[in-house]
Amino acid sequence: MPSQMNKTIMLLMIAIAIILAAGVFLAMSVVQGRNREAEPVATDSNFVVNVGGQPIALQVDPNSRPTIIDNQVNDDSPRPEEVPDQQVQEATATPVPEAAVEQPTAVPQATAVPVNTTANKIIFQNYQVQQGDTLYSISQSFVTSIALMAENSISQANLVPGQTISLPVGNPEYCSGRGRPYAIGEGDTVFNISQRYNTTAENLQALNNLDANYTIRIADIICVP
Repeated sequence: MPSQMNKTIMLLMIAIAIILAAGVFLAMSVVQGRNREAEPVATDSNFVVNVGGQPIALQVDPNSRPTIIDNQVNDDSPRPEEVPDQQVQEATATPVPEAAVEQPTAVPQATAVPVNTTANKIIFQNYQVQQGDTLYSISQSFVTSIALMAENSISQANLVPGQTISLPVGNPEYCSGRGRPYAIGEGDTVFNISQRYNTTAENLQALNNLDANYTIRIADIICVP
């Protein structure tokens, strides 16, 4: 009797072991099947890439599959140091037609003229003072200057409306054959006078027999063209 029970127990244990082994086998098959299903497989419509150690299938439209092109830029243009000498053109000045060049206005050159020693530089002219007259306005209306009037004792106090004064002015006879008289005022130089009358300092020097330094004196009279 005990031997019969032992055999039965033995058979049960063998059966249980077989069942367990079969269960383990089936479980491993299921796991492997799932792994095969989860692992992406490259086909005509996708390809597999490895991202972070995991295979990932990317769906690709076969009709629009991108093509990788090796985009190499062939720069055959010569470097600055490689430019052939014959390609370097020197800039040349374009000649300007003579007709297009504006020629400066010629300034007549004066020659020394003998000074009229018989005529005085200054003459006196009677003038009746008008309302609003000033020394400056009178100097602009006559060939005189404020300095020349001051040398002849005429000040603003003498400009009383209705009063007649003896006004010192440049004598036209003094500049006969040389131009017209000009009264030198404060700040005048031979250069700025020549600019005012469209002439040159050398012309004024010749007309008035000035020294090499072009010396002129305030309240004096000179001749201008």
